Amino acid sequence: MYMKKEERGIYYMYKYDLRLKSILLALVMTGSYLLASCGSESEGEETTVASGNSSADETTAEVSAFDALPAEDYDGYTFKVYLNNQDDRYVDMMTEGEETGDIFNDLIYLRNLAVEEKYNITFEMAEDDYNLVISTARESVMAGDEPWDLYFANCYAAPLAAEGYCYEMNSLPNVDLSNPWWDQAALEGLSVGGKNYIVTGDISPTSFLTSSCMVFNKRLLDESGIEYPYQSVRDGTWTLESLASITADLTRDVNGDSSYTLGDDVFGYTSWMCDSPYSFFYGAGGTLSAKDENDIPYVDYDIEKITNIYEYVYRIIVTNNSYFVTDANLYETFAQCFNDGGAYFSEITLQKIELFLRDMQDDFGIIPIPKYDEAQDEYLSCVNGAGGFIFVPANASDPARTGMIVEALAAGAYDNVTPELYDVITKTKNVRDEESAEMVDLIIKNRVFDPYYINLITGYTFMQEALQQKSEEIVSRLESYRTAAETAMEKIVETYTASQAG
Repeated sequence: MYMKKEERGIYYMYKYDLRLKSILLALVMTGSYLLASCGSESEGEETTVASGNSSADETTAEVSAFDALPAEDYDGYTFKVYLNNQDDRYVDMMTEGEETGDIFNDLIYLRNLAVEEKYNITFEMAEDDYNLVISTARESVMAGDEPWDLYFANCYAAPLAAEGYCYEMNSLPNVDLSNPWWDQAALEGLSVGGKNYIVTGDISPTSFLTSSCMVFNKRLLDESGIEYPYQSVRDGTWTLESLASITADLTRDVNGDSSYTLGDDVFGYTSWMCDSPYSFFYGAGGTLSAKDENDIPYVDYDIEKITNIYEYVYRIIVTNNSYFVTDANLYETFAQCFNDGGAYFSEITLQKIELFLRDMQDDFGIIPIPKYDEAQDEYLSCVNGAGGFIFVPANASDPARTGMIVEALAAGAYDNVTPELYDVITKTKNVRDEESAEMVDLIIKNRVFDPYYINLITGYTFMQEALQQKSEEIVSRLESYRTAAETAMEKIVETYTASQAG
């Protein structure tokens, strides 16, 4: 039996807020990464039991998603999992092997333990560079070997799917991708002709935490008399124009040396080249592809919309003299700049807040990526290509067993890991305000998975490249990629189709 909320309470020094749990679970079923069906306190099925008298009294007993799954005995099988270690994403499965008092470690440990006990298995896990994880999968399937039952990787696993090295997840026995613990937005974005080979959901908590967002330094805004953006977000007026206008005059040459330097000066905005351009583009409703009525993706450039988005982003990053990190060796300095009180605003992900800002002295707030304009219906969050995706090797020797364990890991996380992630995010040092918790709801509500980006189609880096070169022109650059992009997309469709036919 999986540990219930009441039992888990003795293990942690905090009380879980059922109101937040209800909010998060209500999001999960509406369409993005963690979406659950209704705002009730029950996260699983409901069983109604008659009271035995004529008053029609009914007692509703909660049955968790994990407990509702059938039990099986796999006779002590060692289930092997190979994990990507980029930005510590191996924590999706790997723990210290015991409870340590760390919320995230303990939640994953208890989830794993419950799966091991219910199915009489033992987990064996290893973590490595994502390139090695992906090459191992490719080489093993080619050789007919099966060193690992399950792989956790990033978007670089997408080519494996097209090449036929992954098991089609809709066909994997005991896995039901319509369940709320599977990210429906990802399924829709990553499918080709109704087939899915790499998937994500509650099974990968770090994928949820890879949602893009922004943070702001409260002290710096107070000193400059700038209102916190919370109300603007609520009013639907938090847009790219707003951010461009606010940061227009914030970068300051504090030491008077006529240059802007990390550690010496203050910046209006700080970010990293492999995150910020994509977060702004997809947050503003940009896209580089679409799908036809048969779920077949194709290249689709809305040049006017893309041009308008880029003009705003260019203002924020280049014109307004932001701290924009373009050297991979200096990657972490974008967060260092904000952590040290050297920037008013920063683009970041929920995971990197905990990873890089845990020791920040200044108070800061969390807000969504700005909309394109006030007419945009919702705030959108790009899911970075580094986010967690899982896949099963095409030559799985016992698909039914693998499917059962995968479904159990996902359902267990849905019950007892996902709801607690509010604490992981909002209990980071100095992020304890109710407004930030409210903003997290908006951040995770609508997550974007563009097949063009996830499949790393030629030209997906167009905005990053233009900003690195401080180029104001974007149309000719993007158009120069069109033919190659269309060829690449067509090849993906062809290989998916061939693999389905085989």
